[in-house]
Formats: sequence, structure tokens, C-alpha cells
Amino acid sequence: MIGYLFIGLLLAGLLLLLLNWWANADVKSAKSGLLWGIVGVCVVLAMLLLATGRGLFAIFPAAFAAFRMFGPSILGRVLGNISNNGQSPTRGNKSMSKSEALEVLGLDEGADKETVNAAYRRLMGQVHPDKGGSDWMAAKLNDARKTLLGE
Repeated sequence: MIGYLFIGLLLAGLLLLLLNWWANADVKSAKSGLLWGIVGVCVVLAMLLLATGRGLFAIFPAAFAAFRMFGPSILGRVLGNISNNGQSPTRGNKSMSKSEALEVLGLDEGADKETVNAAYRRLMGQVHPDKGGSDWMAAKLNDARKTLLGE
């Protein structure tokens, strides 16, 4: 009976520590902590199901935990690293070629400054991040404009 009381007090103390950390944590570390907590619960649940002979049902929490831990990096490699980890959309430090810049802006060879700026404004209005667009595509448009205008 005293053992249960001790376990209960220990769990209550751990819960208080967790709540104190949660109240003082910044958003990024709180999201990361919550994710790892969910992954940890899934791993414990999978181990419990395996230990009790329900291995088939252990696949679901284990697969969820594996996807949350490794899924984004595997999907990024498979799909060609769409996010680019905040880097410029051009390949590494290489600058965008003129033909690639023309293709991004949908222009033909010999486009003048006004045409480049008009195409840039039109496309940026569609893909700007403040309007629900992509940071990556906005950066690509910026690079294309800079390449064509020689900035």
C-alpha cells in the first residue's frame, strides 16, 4: 500500500515538473518536447503490446513514432528536398542562370526591365508568403528578377 502511495507522489511530482517546464518553455522547444513525448508514448505502447503478445497491433504506434522521427527527412530525400532547409532555392551557392530565370518568370529571351518587373509583380502577388504562398517560390522569383536585372 505504501508502495502505491510512493509511486503516486512520484508521478505527481513529475507532473508538476513537466507543467513548470511547459509554462516556461518557448514555442519551439514546447513543440519539440510535445512531439518527443508523443513519440515516447507510442514506443512504450508498442513495447507493451509486443510484450503481451499483440505484436500485430504494435505496428501502428511503432509506425507512427518512426514516421514522426524519420518521416520528414525521408520524404524530403524522396521528393527532392522541397523545403531546402531555408537555403536559397538555387542549387547551393550557385547563381541562377539567365535561361532558368526567364523560365521562372515565364518570359522570352530579350525581355526588357519593365516586362521583367511586371512579370515579377504578377507572380509575386500569387505566391507571396503573406498571402498563403511559398517562401521557396518567393525566393526563387527574387533570384530570377535579380539575375535578369543584373542586381
